[in-house]
Amino acid sequence: MTIDDSKNIILTEIQRIELVFYDRSMNLLGMLIFIKLRIEYGCRIILNKKIKKEKMRKKLLLFCFVLGTQIAFGQGLMNPTIPPSGILYQVATKADTIGFSNQGDWDFSAVVTDNNATVEVLPVSSSSSAGNYPNATHVKYEDGNEFFLGFSNSEYSFHGEISVLTSSYASPLVLHPYPFSVGDIHSDFQFDVPFTVPGGPPFLERDDQAYSEALSTGDLTMPNGAIYTNATLVHTTRTWTDGQVGSSPCITTLDAYHWWVADYAIPVVQTSTMISSGQCPPNMVKVTKFLTGSVMGTSSLDVSGILIYPNPSTNSIHLKNGDRFVGAPYKLLDQLGKTVASGSVIKDSQKIDVSDLPGGVYTLILQDHTNQAVKVVIE
Repeated sequence: MTIDDSKNIILTEIQRIELVFYDRSMNLLGMLIFIKLRIEYGCRIILNKKIKKEKMRKKLLLFCFVLGTQIAFGQGLMNPTIPPSGILYQVATKADTIGFSNQGDWDFSAVVTDNNATVEVLPVSSSSSAGNYPNATHVKYEDGNEFFLGFSNSEYSFHGEISVLTSSYASPLVLHPYPFSVGDIHSDFQFDVPFTVPGGPPFLERDDQAYSEALSTGDLTMPNGAIYTNATLVHTTRTWTDGQVGSSPCITTLDAYHWWVADYAIPVVQTSTMISSGQCPPNMVKVTKFLTGSVMGTSSLDVSGILIYPNPSTNSIHLKNGDRFVGAPYKLLDQLGKTVASGSVIKDSQKIDVSDLPGGVYTLILQDHTNQAVKVVIE
């Protein structure tokens, strides 16, 4: 045992640890380990008087009084570093869940995926609805939806969404704290969150309950052969209870397993089952997503007051232009000059879908009185 081995010891509430040493050098080393525990975690030491002199065997009993549910020696999951302009992830998807062990390592090299997609994590200001989420730091664009998130040094939180419904949480739902280490358990809830559904009845409310547990760490092999070391497997459940005030609710449960790696803003692997019941038609959706390809930081173009991002892009182009181009037509041209997309700018912050276009260099033309042209690379 070395001094650094002490970081592998997990202490829960009031727990006794027995350290057995067989010679004087190990006694000294053990004391150094204890001093580290005593200073950082308030442990006390008792010398066991039952000593077998012939073996110079001493048993030290450490009693550690730990505040909170659990302390793990080691850093655990921390707040990821996200480029100021955001980041784009390429993912491979499978319309089913996958089998795995709760203990690492994990080898998914034999998994066959069905499709490809992208997930963008951008500053919350990229959304035209940012004003409704004043405490969110980022918005995740995934599967055509917008999920408003908060990343801080103390927690990872959920602030609402624009999907089949629109919600904004007055107080965020904490998905898990930072740091978050193996053995840690976290739960949180928000009740009576108002939400709307297009064409739906008034007075809709949601109860949202979240639970997370960090299960284990290990190396992770992806379907494309990429290997991530020190991935942390987190079991997450969400329970949404939705309905009109005074009526029977629709209940949706999400049971998900996420493999997180340091400095990634999304899990590198996630597999989940979502089940609807109650007043909702019974339904089950299974999906697995793997990070694939290169992770691209997004950059932006600022030309004459037009902010265009991300560049390169794979899923959508976002335009922020103040009032200058509201009502103006736009065209997207390929390298042969053919118009592949067109429309009108209908608001000061707009998203243009480019997910169906092949990779290449395209020219975006915003036609105000100057006929401003901007080149945009789509990969």
